Amino acid sequence: MKTNLHQKPLTTNASLIKQINFTRILSLLRDRPGLTRSDLARQTGLTRSTVTIITTELLATGLIREGQETASSPEGGRPGVELELNPEGAFFIGVAIGDEHIRAVELNLAAKVTRRIQTPITDTHPATITRQLMELLKRLWQANPQGKARSRGIGITVPGSLDRDGIILQAPRLHWQQIDLRPYLNLHLDLPLFIENDANAGALVEMYLSGAMPGHSLLYLFLGVGVGAGMVLHHRLLRGAGGTACEISELMIDPHAAHLSAGKLPGTIEALCSKAGLLNAYHHQSGESIDLNTLTARLKQADPIAQAVVNQWGKYLSWGVRGLVGILNPERIVFGGSLAALLPNVQAQLDDVLQNCLPDGSGYGFDPAARFQLAVSQFGEDGAAIGGAVLVYQSLFQMPDLLLLH
Repeated sequence: MKTNLHQKPLTTNASLIKQINFTRILSLLRDRPGLTRSDLARQTGLTRSTVTIITTELLATGLIREGQETASSPEGGRPGVELELNPEGAFFIGVAIGDEHIRAVELNLAAKVTRRIQTPITDTHPATITRQLMELLKRLWQANPQGKARSRGIGITVPGSLDRDGIILQAPRLHWQQIDLRPYLNLHLDLPLFIENDANAGALVEMYLSGAMPGHSLLYLFLGVGVGAGMVLHHRLLRGAGGTACEISELMIDPHAAHLSAGKLPGTIEALCSKAGLLNAYHHQSGESIDLNTLTARLKQADPIAQAVVNQWGKYLSWGVRGLVGILNPERIVFGGSLAALLPNVQAQLDDVLQNCLPDGSGYGFDPAARFQLAVSQFGEDGAAIGGAVLVYQSLFQMPDLLLLH
């Protein structure tokens, strides 16, 4: 099995330059479909003959296709042919190993979800998870044999901490520690494999597919069974020295709120702002144990306990976000996960707490017209699985890492 962690390095200047030029042209056609070869030559600074060679190869591999012929220019030049990405030219599989389900999606080259499927987790042992994962892939590929033939890889997301080598250091809700999924998968797959934390993958989804790509930085906050974060800086994930940057679950919010906390670390953002923390707070005030759907329904019915609990949740969340903004200073914050739907109920609290959290003159604000914006992810329950697919998708459009050797 191939992995994203052991790709063959580019050993010559020619191969490196070729990959860079391929990436530039694919990226231009993704952002601006309908460019002609002349347009591509002008915008990249490449010669027309070089562009012709590259586009001929891209056409042969099916990654791009020709469209309409353009009109002749006023100067009398020859008409050109519009080029665009071929949606059926490549497919990308994303698999989200969640707390209760494994969800898989298929993404085409137009970044559209073409198929989705899920199954409940029957056992959290990696071997069992692998068998269930492979069954989902089999069903996806039976529905679309071309998708298997043109698959560019599989991205797997996990609700846990990973190191830079893709080893799962810990995934508490799966009861995993120091787990490497590749030995379990390499008997079944011969495709590039990408493994990532679910919040990091969610950040990539927002950068590539939301239509609101930030100029420099985006912070994604996952609010669900757990609380996590991922940050994209200059179109790349912020990973830190060991790969665990933005692990915010142990961020201390209120050490005196142990009675409202859920989990082993009372007072932390996960203990107070996760689904378990929210429902525990409701139980503390009402004496009743309910699920999230019931809480949401009661909130719509203006139930005073539900309103008080959600307002309290919003207060703790805004304190946590304020601290992250002061440290990371992102341009955009996107909330995902099952609790993100509650954000409109606490928007005023977030605006109030965050309004003056940066120095005067920083150029950031929190009203809708400001450069710094808060948003709720549009990808819903598919977010983590789509994030897995985007791990593969972005590899087509990402410039290779350059190593400066002394």
